[in-house]
Amino acid sequence: MKKMVLLLISIIMISGCTYRVNIKNNRNLKYTEHGTYKIVNLVKNRQHSSINKVFYTLEKDKNKKLPDNISVNEGINYYTKEEHLKFKTAIQRQLYMQISKNDNLTASAFTTKNKNMVYKFIINNEKARSTQYYIVGDKKFVLVYVTNFTKEKEIEKEALYIVNTFKWKEER
Repeated sequence: MKKMVLLLISIIMISGCTYRVNIKNNRNLKYTEHGTYKIVNLVKNRQHSSINKVFYTLEKDKNKKLPDNISVNEGINYYTKEEHLKFKTAIQRQLYMQISKNDNLTASAFTTKNKNMVYKFIINNEKARSTQYYIVGDKKFVLVYVTNFTKEKEIEKEALYIVNTFKWKEER
């Protein structure tokens, strides 16, 4: 009987340790209504974040008055995954209406390792560089929006990591 009790205690302790290890490994995994993504060197900016939009800054920049930042939000649209070109055109038209004549807008597209179609729009002006990554879903999207005041590449790399690790909820 004592051996059985010791065996049960050992199993409980081992499984408890395993559970803690899994939590530690997943602390950078973030959940949204549409899916999951990972962050590495970012911290949540609680002052500017809301339920619908999360803002992140680099750990080293968290106390700056105007830090480079990334926002992640999601939305719905009228386009299926197969109609992604129509979605891209709609976004591009909207951006052209919002930017000034001195701004430069470039667009590109790529597919992630998770097989997500992504449209990337870059707006350059004298104040900042804004990069918008639209991860295209079926009548939905996730927008990873980078505002880069310093024009350093670190914040851009972090945003690309979010985009590349994103998985739609139904694919998890």
